[in-house]
Amino acid sequence: MSSEAMSESLQFAAVKRRAVASRSYRVRLPASNGLNFAPGGTVQFDLPASLAATYVDMSQCYLKFKVNNDATVAFTLDRAGAYGFIRRLQISTAGAQISDLDRYNVLAAAMIDQDTSLEWRGSHGKTLIGTETSLRGELVGQDISRTYCLPIILNPLAQTTPHRMIPCFSLSALTLRWTMADIAEAVFSAGNPGVTFTDVEMVCMLTELSPGAQAMVDSATGGRYDILATSWAYSGGTLAAGVTSSTSNLGYSFSSLERVVFALRPQASQVQGAYSLGNRATANLSEYNLLINSQQYPAQPIRREDKGAEALGELLISDHSLLDWRSGSSFTNGFKTAGVANGAGLGFSMFANIQPRATADPAYPFNLANPNGTTAGDSLDLDGVGVAGIIPSNIGTFLASIELESAISNGKSSHIYSGVSTLASTVQLVTKHSAAVAGACSIDAFANFTILMSLNMRGTGVFSVSV
Repeated sequence: MSSEAMSESLQFAAVKRRAVASRSYRVRLPASNGLNFAPGGTVQFDLPASLAATYVDMSQCYLKFKVNNDATVAFTLDRAGAYGFIRRLQISTAGAQISDLDRYNVLAAAMIDQDTSLEWRGSHGKTLIGTETSLRGELVGQDISRTYCLPIILNPLAQTTPHRMIPCFSLSALTLRWTMADIAEAVFSAGNPGVTFTDVEMVCMLTELSPGAQAMVDSATGGRYDILATSWAYSGGTLAAGVTSSTSNLGYSFSSLERVVFALRPQASQVQGAYSLGNRATANLSEYNLLINSQQYPAQPIRREDKGAEALGELLISDHSLLDWRSGSSFTNGFKTAGVANGAGLGFSMFANIQPRATADPAYPFNLANPNGTTAGDSLDLDGVGVAGIIPSNIGTFLASIELESAISNGKSSHIYSGVSTLASTVQLVTKHSAAVAGACSIDAFANFTILMSLNMRGTGVFSVSV
């Protein structure tokens, strides 16, 4: 046998093979608990069940709904776009919980900041979910209806590793419950807009295999369909004003905890006249790490200094994108107040001509007397200190993350998982601050972890979950 190999470009016998007999079709699933919904309500969808040889690909599904704004007042979306309307996503089947993510909109704002480019937010994102190229979402005027189509993100059905289609022949349906956020949390508005959600539906692509093809799959699996996926969970706390250090119990208990993402949101900005979801401060954060049964992760705390290069580097490592120079984010997208000429300079951002504020639009940051947010880059402060009230500052988008996977998987392997086990463990987030925290902040911590979903068609016939 030759030890030499042939280039794939010269292997003419290796050609595509025809797929097994199947057909794919697009379906619209109406909400199973009503037609019209209000902020604070719950929208429920039941994925098809007991459909022989049928699968759904959640990467090709989206949530579609129409937002109706009455003639009282216009509003502006937060940086999460229309995801800002969703506070919580729960997935369950036969009474068993598969996933439960509270503060869904807060994590969506963070992940959109982290993983989308300026170009995407101003093109596809603008049309699909209402994002903009600045530090806010789109303006929805009075007496306007706007239809959004949201890809279904941040849940294990859409984050299988490796990619797997979800069987629709379980004896019990998979149920998705979307809890809508209070409107004061979801948008910026000068008053209280009257908002309703209508024409709510999930649009899915189903694939049905031929009986012969399904028999082959069933024979290969022995009737047991095991699906590895990553999921998200929320844990919250409070960073009190005046403190210089904090230890928060997170309560995570997973066999493979892969990373922890956290944000500090000033409580003063979580009001009607503010962008409540995307306002993420550093609160003078100087270093941070996790304690798992009193062992530090990482062993040397991560430091946040001046422009936050180390903190950003560790965030990109946890996102497996440190060397991806084609990716983009809005962490360094800055702020320019009305009335300040671009020529004033002072490094308010790398996108000097991108402004979240025009004359008629709401200002950023949220508390003009005491802006308390930060980005990894510079923007402008409006506290009246300095020359003509213009001083360098960091406002609005800071996000931190701690990677916990072993490098053996290189963060991208679809065949192994290597997170830290926190089963029966005490998990704590430790932060230190270079100066006393000026105002109380919410600590929003999100765990990214591995789960196993199993469907045994020669047993119970319903999904079970292991974490």
